[in-house]
Parts: sequence; structure tokens; C-alpha cells
Amino acid sequence: MSKIKAALFSCCILISFYSSQAQISITTLAEAQYGKLPDESADPFPSIYDRTEIDFRSKGFSISSTFEQYQVKYDDRRYIDLSQLTLGYKKKKWDIKLGNFYETLGRGLLMRSFEIPGALLEDIGFRSRNYFHRDVLGASVKYRTKKATFQVLRGDVLNNVLPPTFDRSERRTDIVTAVSTKVKYIKGHEAGLIYMRREQSSGQGSASDNSNYLSGLLNGKIINGLNYYGEYAANIDNDDFALYTGVTGFVGNFNFTLEYKKYNDFVLGAGINEPPAGVKQQTYRVLNRSIHVSNPINEEGYQVDLFYNFKDGTVLNFNHSLAKNQFGNTNFSFRQYFFEVQSSIGEKVEYKAFLDYSQDPFKGELDRFSVGLYSDISLKEKVRLLHEVEYQTFDRGTSTVSNFNMLLGLNVKSKYFISFLGELTNDPFIIRDGNTSRLYFGGNLRYKPNYNHTLQLFAGSRRGGPQCSAGVCYEILDFKGVELRWVGKFKIKTKK
Repeated sequence: MSKIKAALFSCCILISFYSSQAQISITTLAEAQYGKLPDESADPFPSIYDRTEIDFRSKGFSISSTFEQYQVKYDDRRYIDLSQLTLGYKKKKWDIKLGNFYETLGRGLLMRSFEIPGALLEDIGFRSRNYFHRDVLGASVKYRTKKATFQVLRGDVLNNVLPPTFDRSERRTDIVTAVSTKVKYIKGHEAGLIYMRREQSSGQGSASDNSNYLSGLLNGKIINGLNYYGEYAANIDNDDFALYTGVTGFVGNFNFTLEYKKYNDFVLGAGINEPPAGVKQQTYRVLNRSIHVSNPINEEGYQVDLFYNFKDGTVLNFNHSLAKNQFGNTNFSFRQYFFEVQSSIGEKVEYKAFLDYSQDPFKGELDRFSVGLYSDISLKEKVRLLHEVEYQTFDRGTSTVSNFNMLLGLNVKSKYFISFLGELTNDPFIIRDGNTSRLYFGGNLRYKPNYNHTLQLFAGSRRGGPQCSAGVCYEILDFKGVELRWVGKFKIKTKK
């Protein structure tokens, strides 16, 4: 605690010194719930989660602090925590950070820290809620020139599976030291080299648990409209490695992305790295829930993503991905074929439809067929009707599973949005009370008076399951009850 107090004291000195030309930004995410969680024996209960971030900037200096709390009647779940504190300096060629910061080495083969805006973690075992992020606590120094970038960093990586109710020594077991450089050796081409050492924090392991890694990367433009990226990372002490390559380009109205990956025993520490998944990131509910989660322990595969843009605004998208996993003598092959069309009918109707066929033996989901239609209809000026319908079916052992959901929504002046979502499933993995099906039904009311504030009210039941965003997947729990969320932003400019 003494170190935090010393850092806060330094922040106050900097604020006082630079307050003549300072800008202070405050962002708050508050969520109140009254309801019941899955497998919870207790009656419905109230809880409040809040995350407030205060950001100060002046003349290249920045100070950011994040306060996080979860208030509930259970002592082992609630907390109040100063979860992040960062001192930064960024000017001309220098970028220096002390405290909590985010940094990704290469494409994440060695280390990837991140923040998923608005996402909350709630593990079914710990039952405590916290913000979904993985940061580094330490220091980073970056120096840039026209031809090169150099960086040195050292810090403890957060294991976000454990909530703030756990001690720092349990949540930050991996210490990372990294030195990296990127050099533009030919016009339009760049080469990079990364050295990283991962150590176990005191008391968490032996010296043999420490590892050293090297990563080399190349990226650039082959010709106009054709770009490439390649990275190979390896453990210096053994045969573990990760390889990722990709090509993106366009020819006229045709756009494409080609990716290849091969990972061998490359989960580092408590999972501080996040290599590219190499599968399409889906926003559709049934597809996002059943998305293939890449396994760096053993995986090889590729992805082909093709787009064609017609002159009338219609967009066609075809995606095919393959991922092979081997565990012992057993082989699993995930295959997906996805087709989507986005277009309009006249000036008042916009729509998109998708068709997907997948084989996912690792999850025990064979012949998975998914289809959906989304529409956005203009009823009159600034009033729009939204409609979504999705259906999915697949074979699991001797049973056939079906998932169906439908949403109806009304958007008025982009300030008011009301919607009702119903989901029906007969998945035996979801139904545990002897019934043959389960219905989820809930209503959402969102009010957005301006760009800085959003209020959202939910009432009913909501289905959980995997949720993926920006290549990172996490689990959402089922919920039944009432939930109110407020996201607010404030900006203050100080002058003498």
C-alpha cells in the first residue's frame, strides 16, 4: 500500500505543476443487478459493480487511475480496489509508461495484453465480478526514429481468471522482461526481433520454470494492394514454437485475407500470450457462441476470407477456415464454411443474411448448420425497426440439438432503443431440470441522451455461454432478474 500512496503523491505533484493546460477525463461503468445466477442455491440478491477511470493529460504527461469495486452481501466476493495506476510520458520520439499498461509483442505469439470495453468477467466458481482485461504492471520505454523502433519492458502480467479478491501474488505469477526492435530496411518493408524472458514470481515455481523466447517478424507491401505479415516465435530452451503468416490484398472490388498458423506447445505461463485465432470473428449470436477457440498447445490451420463489393452497395463475404488439433493419438479437425450477403431493398430496407456449415468434433458438434436474417427498416424519419432471427442445429452423439433466437427492436432518433429477445434451446448441456427445452426471454431499454452517456435496462432471463471479441473469448453466465447499466464520460479542461 505504501508504494501506491507514493505514486498517488507523485500524481498530485504533477497535476499541480501542469494544471495550467490540463485535460481530465472521467469514464464510469456502473451496473446494478437484482437476480439469480446459475446453480445458485440462494434467493435472488442485489449487487453493484462500478469501474471509474480518471485520466489526466498535460504537455506530454499522463496520469491514469482506475478504481474498481463489487458490492454484494457475500464477504468473500466483494472488494474495493485501485486496480490500475499509470504514469506516462509521450513526446516526439519517446513513449514511457510506469505502472499498469497494455502492450502486445508482435501479433501476440509471445505476449498480448488487452482490454475488452464493457465486458465483465464472472467465474462460476468465484462468483465475483471484475473488468475483462489483462494488463502488465511494471515499466515500458519505447524510442522511435523514422527508420526504427526500440522497446524495453518489464512487468508482472495479470491472470484475469482470478478476481481482485485474490492477492496480487496469486494474480500476477508471470514476470516478463522483453527487448524488441523494428527496422524499416527497404521502403514499405519492416523486420523485427523480440527477445522475451518469462519468470515465475517468488514462491510460484523453480528456476526450471523460467523460459527464454525469440521471435522474428517481417511485414510490408509486396505491390500496391498486396500486404504480408509473418512471425515465428520459439522457446530457446526446447522445441516449442508458434508460426503465423498472413496476406491481405484487393483487386478492384475484390478483397481477400489468407492466414496460416501452426502452434506447438505454446501456452506461456498462466496464458500471457494470445496467438491469432485464424478463424472468422463472428457477431451473430449462434455463431459467436459456437466459435472455434484456438488452442496453442497443438494446432495447425488456415483461413480464407473473401469479399466482393458491388456497385449498388451489396457486399458478399465467403469464409473458410480449418483447424487441426492432436491430443495423444486422437485427431480433431474443425471446418467452417460461411457465406454472408449485405444489401438493401430500395432506400428504406437494409438487410444481411448468413449461412454457415461447420464440423467441430472437439466440442462434439457435428454437421452444425446455422442460418440467420437481420433487417433494419426505416418506418419514418429517425424511426427504425430492427429484426433478427437465427437458427442452428447440430448432432451431438445420439441427440440433435436446436437453437433458435429472435429479436424485435425499435430505434427512435438514435436516443431510444427498445428490444425483446427470445431464445429457445433443447441442448441437454443447458437443460438440467428434466425438461425437454428451455426458453429465455428478456427486454432491453436503452437511452442515449448524447455521445457521453448511455443508460440500459434489462429485465428477464438471459442465456450465457462463450462470448468472443477481438480474438479473445470468455464465458458469460446465465442471468435471470433485473439489470441497470450506466456508462458515462466527463471531460474537464483546467486553466489558470
